Amino acid sequence: MRAVAVVQLRGPVTDARHAKALDLLCAALPRVGVLDRGIFACDLRGTARLLGAPERVGARIVGLLERLGIAAAIGIAERPFAARVLAERVPAGEVRRLDGGDEPAFLAALPLSALPLEDGQREELVLLGIRAVGSFAALDRGAVLDRFGRAGAAAHALARGEDAETVRGIPPRRRIAARRMWDEPLASREQLLFGLRAAVDEIAATLASDGLAALRLVLRLDREDAPPLRLERVVLPPTANASALLRSLRWGMEEWREIGLVIGARIEATEVEPARGRQIGLFAPDGAREEEAIAVARHLRARLGPGTVLRADVVDPDARLPERASRWEEAVS
Repeated sequence: MRAVAVVQLRGPVTDARHAKALDLLCAALPRVGVLDRGIFACDLRGTARLLGAPERVGARIVGLLERLGIAAAIGIAERPFAARVLAERVPAGEVRRLDGGDEPAFLAALPLSALPLEDGQREELVLLGIRAVGSFAALDRGAVLDRFGRAGAAAHALARGEDAETVRGIPPRRRIAARRMWDEPLASREQLLFGLRAAVDEIAATLASDGLAALRLVLRLDREDAPPLRLERVVLPPTANASALLRSLRWGMEEWREIGLVIGARIEATEVEPARGRQIGLFAPDGAREEEAIAVARHLRARLGPGTVLRADVVDPDARLPERASRWEEAVS
């Protein structure tokens, strides 16, 4: 029998919580898909002999997430839509299952807000006296298509329990990491950068061989005389170039007044994407995030001095040549 479990996280869903939950689910179950931020669909077909009944699997997942400090609710049904709607209505920490024969009655009692309809379509249905999913499901399929188009017809199929959607599993998140230990502590940034180069080259080689580019790097430094230091960098544009990765780490380390005595380091590319040809846009909205741009500007100013990093302020945008009616200001201080 087909069974789909939808896991919905409760409470604030940060990137870290979403990633932790996804990693846990991918490690525990054979096929996991992401429906939305903090909402996951798990295909449980063929897992009963190995993992037990779906309810047992759900209870185990809830317990594992609780150990990570993540609250979740799980709905189990034959179809993903019914399981997702059920999960939305289950209290945190609980698991509920709908048998196949109970799904039509469960869906029929729901309000129209449970369906992916546009506000205008929903308002039109209410004017026609249709306020529940069951009433909408009773309409003729062809009439719904003619009046509300393909999107309305898709929602109508969900209401009738005719969705043929399957769980599209995603591969587990890649963890590309390298670690280095040193017998003699490193006491300067120059020594540390030289020591990190081999680890960065290792990560870059793995990225290049898999056709990937790093979007986010995390550096952890183990120190002999103090607690570990942690640095996280967003790499824009994403790259597999070792020099660019090392340069990003160097800029981040310049924010530290001192590094102490470093005896070990671990670098991990925590977020990657397929590599592709790309030109950095100066005026298009694909450029660096604000914090990355500020870090670059501060680095250039520190190296080249005041008056190096400037920003144009157009005084008269209606001038015949606006570029001539402008003044230059320091971008960072």
